[in-house]
Amino acid sequence: MNRGIRTLRAALWIALASFTLVAASSAAIAETTKERILREGKIVIGIHNRSPWGFRDDKTGEATGWHPDLLKAAFSELGVEELDIRVTEFGALVPGLLAGRFDAVASGLAITPERCQQVLFGMPDLKVPDAAIVLSGNPKKIHGYADIAAQAEITMGAGRGSVVARNAIAMGVPQERMLLFPDIEANISALRAGRIDVAVLSSPTVIGLLSNGKAAGIERALPFEIVDDQANFAAIAFRREDGDLRELYDEQLARLKADGTLAKIMEKYGFGAPEAVPDTMTAEKLCGAGE
Repeated sequence: MNRGIRTLRAALWIALASFTLVAASSAAIAETTKERILREGKIVIGIHNRSPWGFRDDKTGEATGWHPDLLKAAFSELGVEELDIRVTEFGALVPGLLAGRFDAVASGLAITPERCQQVLFGMPDLKVPDAAIVLSGNPKKIHGYADIAAQAEITMGAGRGSVVARNAIAMGVPQERMLLFPDIEANISALRAGRIDVAVLSSPTVIGLLSNGKAAGIERALPFEIVDDQANFAAIAFRREDGDLRELYDEQLARLKADGTLAKIMEKYGFGAPEAVPDTMTAEKLCGAGE
């Protein structure tokens, strides 16, 4: 009899232990990315090490840049103090996110309907319009593609196969008055040499070029008018199953916008009115059928 009781007790203990293990395992499986991040106080982000989007500071080794700074400001209030930065190639950012190597991609990814089929974008945080560099004083008074198209003596420089070249053509700039260059350096050299009158690039690229101490004799043409349809809008990307994490981030980003923190971070990286996102612009609108 005693032996039978001992056997029964042993069986009950085994069953209880098994139940506990299963319950713990189920709880772990049920934990969302958002819950893990808040529990661990750490978020893993993917960048491709390009200024101003997301990069490691050469002096400190710390992650910095537009999107890392936004994430720090958004999550630090929630107790998430650690940004675990993983550097990869630009083309590997979305695949790495989908494979679970990152919790978010924070490296200037533009919202497009095609990408919206793969990832969830947070609120657009930066407008990325075309921008122009001209000789100091803007002697040809260039303030948009319309000015370039209207003045037959103006020659424009752009990157070969770039979005800005397509935008210029769409706005009436003749192809025969455009010189296409393989890289940014060749474009700027042509401007300085007088082979072109204006070099058109993305605004973050222009800001970066003019902030590195090599801006003598050239300046940004302000304003440079374009329509919103010709601008990209950048945002942080999350996995589609992490809607609760995206929602939390959007709430925090709205707070940063309301209390002026967003404007301060924009100023830190040289962004101003041309890069401000209109209040009417949303990820849903930019995703179209993809959201």
